[in-house]
Amino acid sequence: MVFLGSEGETAVVARDLGAFLWLLADGCGPGEAATAGRRGGWTGRPRGELWAVAEEFAAEWRQSAAEVIEDAAAEFPEFEDTVMEFCR
Repeated sequence: MVFLGSEGETAVVARDLGAFLWLLADGCGPGEAATAGRRGGWTGRPRGELWAVAEEFAAEWRQSAAEVIEDAAAEFPEFEDTVMEFCR
């Protein structure tokens, strides 16, 4: 899952849908994951209704938002550079 912002921000925010569900469950949206989460400035604020969805559909992949962001960045480290190359 990637974030493509209106001001040119780009980031991989989750490796897959299951990880994305846990990102949301921890109260972190894609914009926050692309900005504050990347700088290590994210503090989780779990959302009960989204937590229930993540538990139902991705229980075996449970992670905090910080772990989701870290794993995504590690798995696709060249994403931002690749997107920028397409824009030139």
